[in-house]
Amino acid sequence: MDKMRTNYIGYNDKITAQNRNAFNQLTDSVKQQALTADTRTCLLLMSRWVAFFKDGHVSVTLNDDTAHQSTIRQLFSNTEQMPVTEQQLVSYLNEQPSPDTLEGIWEDETASYRIGIKRRKPGSPELTAFVLKADSLYWMPGQVKMKLEKKGSKYNLSAYYNRTHILSTPVITAVNRSVLTISGIGNWYKQYPDKDKAAAILAADPYRPYFKVLDKNTCLLAIPSAMLNYKSEIDSLLKANDALIKRTANFIIDVRGNGGGSVLCFENLLPLLYTRPFISKGAAVMATPDNIRDYYELTDFPNVSDSMKQVFKKEARDLWAHQGGIYNLWPGDTLAFNTVLAYPRKVAILINEECASSTELFLIKARQSSKVTMYGRHTMGVVDYADAATTRLPCSLFRLRYSTSRSNRLPEERIDNIGIQPQVKIPANVKDWVEYVRIL
Repeated sequence: MDKMRTNYIGYNDKITAQNRNAFNQLTDSVKQQALTADTRTCLLLMSRWVAFFKDGHVSVTLNDDTAHQSTIRQLFSNTEQMPVTEQQLVSYLNEQPSPDTLEGIWEDETASYRIGIKRRKPGSPELTAFVLKADSLYWMPGQVKMKLEKKGSKYNLSAYYNRTHILSTPVITAVNRSVLTISGIGNWYKQYPDKDKAAAILAADPYRPYFKVLDKNTCLLAIPSAMLNYKSEIDSLLKANDALIKRTANFIIDVRGNGGGSVLCFENLLPLLYTRPFISKGAAVMATPDNIRDYYELTDFPNVSDSMKQVFKKEARDLWAHQGGIYNLWPGDTLAFNTVLAYPRKVAILINEECASSTELFLIKARQSSKVTMYGRHTMGVVDYADAATTRLPCSLFRLRYSTSRSNRLPEERIDNIGIQPQVKIPANVKDWVEYVRIL
């Protein structure tokens, strides 16, 4: 708690006169329960406490280095089980005359989890998803990952357990025979039966950017991730297709599901969108020794030039020179280019609830262009407080993650827990968003 009070830049913004009593009551309750709590309960208590701040960059996680792995396995060893092997599930599926659409073997986007989904009882609308193969640390075969219920033709989640087995109930946003989409979680791809070849190719690396010509008037760039290891691929696609983009009327940029990473991944898109100077309000940083050491002194990033690393090092030096308070590390600025390109004439950006953090920072700039129209659903809304540092707590099993920077847009313009709204909402019954936007 002292770590948050000292280092989290949103602390004094989030704890107000209106909610201080509720916060103090929660803090006292958590402290009291922690006195007799076991390790797993401590994790739940701390997660409940940090949830009060309603900041998507704030969380408590586990330190899973070698020294703590046996503790973690023991921590989650007694969770709900469905002891069905993959061979048993395959036999069951082969015997069913009409298995449910979701019954089968599935993998998540990163192939970290291989799960089975099976009706709890023959003919039951309730289904259970259980682990067949995972990391053998947080999750073991047979453990229940989620519970689902079918009402008519619609599926709902009655329970979903995250990496540390904490219960939540996210929303299923799309279901077909080969892909299950869960808001805020991502896609799951069916492996058996009826494995879809296209879905399998996408699942091999769902975060890799790609470029595609849709017709003579429209091209598409998909950027599913803004992690720095994809920057060189994004830049290469833009460079290779520069001439084509600059003679094509319509440009679709698909950032659905992009949870952020670095604004550097989007920097070479801005000249294509430019119609008037992009105004940025900038951001300030809580310049504490913990924050500087745990976040701003880190420079070992893939695909980052030496010149950019020097910028990071200068920022760290500036923060050390102003440690002890809030320092306006990134003052507001105006970005102008010499040319407004004739093409593309129209730029459509596809957004949804999984767009977050640095992706939202890009969208804040992009929406200033008169060429740009955003389509889809509102973004996640986790960009007012950002640049999350991770630090160990006194109990070395736990790690605390929290925001170190705050946008200078505040308090006038808030996005956290609201999101960036599209100019055009895509109807819920539309399955192919790209095609929907292409023919408008």
